[in-house]
Amino acid sequence: ITAPEKSCGKSQLLEVCGRLVAHPLPAASSSASFLFRAVEAWKPTILIDEADTFIRENEELKGLVNAGHTRANAYVGRTVAVGDSHVPKMFCVWGAKAFAGIALEKHLPDATMSRGIVIKLRRKLPDEKVSRLRHADKKLFTGIAAKLARFADDDSEKVRSARPALPEALNDRDQDNWEPLLAIAQCAGPAWVECATAAALKLSSANETSASTGNQLLADIKHIFERKRVLKISTAELIEGLVADVERPWATYNHSKQLSPSQLAKLLGAYGIKSKTVRLSK
Repeated sequence: ITAPEKSCGKSQLLEVCGRLVAHPLPAASSSASFLFRAVEAWKPTILIDEADTFIRENEELKGLVNAGHTRANAYVGRTVAVGDSHVPKMFCVWGAKAFAGIALEKHLPDATMSRGIVIKLRRKLPDEKVSRLRHADKKLFTGIAAKLARFADDDSEKVRSARPALPEALNDRDQDNWEPLLAIAQCAGPAWVECATAAALKLSSANETSASTGNQLLADIKHIFERKRVLKISTAELIEGLVADVERPWATYNHSKQLSPSQLAKLLGAYGIKSKTVRLSK
């Protein structure tokens, strides 16, 4: 759940999810070691608010999220204390997870963003009216949650064996993401299949309009080389060219500051591109 600024309803949508899912576990700022133990012990639905404030630098937590995407490979290895020694143990991290935050596409790697269904929110316009959640009858949520739990008990095997038709317009990862929801829709009836398919096409096509961070960077660097008509350029001058366009992400890439040389090197290093000392003509 992402939005370009605060007050767009991210936390409220996450709260609604928490009222409907199985074993909700609010886990903002929780450590990765706590979460992979909690997932194996309690099988919760993890709900992480304000993910933009802490998850970007937490490589272990991002690894846990990525590993938990596919049931067959959803394990992380750790050592645990047993008496005076440590023994290896595999922890299962399979389970549903929901994140909410500002501009998550800037704070989560592309590999993590691609493993989820992205819901983009915005502030309501002055002429748009909504009902306040604080006035909602609590029995509404408990009633829906009870029906969902009953459906899970009665139809789990039916859902597990369902083979829904996956839209060809979706790429492989999007098909992986949407298949469980389309399987549920297939068991719920034709009207739900139609609704879920439309949602899959709408949300996935909206998320594919933006290129990956790496592809954006390569395209912008190519443009700078072409505009300056050069074959080599200093790191400082390259960054200056990247941050000059305020509509691109580089001026605020580093926690609202401009892209740093080390971050540029890391992004380009993924493509085997490295800087070296060269003589630049004046």
